[in-house]
Amino acid sequence: MFLLLISGERRINRVQRVAGVAWLLISDNPRDEKELIKPQDMMDVLVLGWCEIRIGRVS
Repeated sequence: MFLLLISGERRINRVQRVAGVAWLLISDNPRDEKELIKPQDMMDVLVLGWCEIRIGRVS
């Protein structure tokens, strides 16, 4: 889980590398679609932090 700043919007998503250059953003919310961040759009993405451990329920 990563805390990302994408085009000025803070988001928490799982990140999966696709073909070594693109990112696939995956939400734990089943209503949210997966989102592909293409290499040319990476300049709009800033990684602010990541989660190493979860204690308790996240709601």
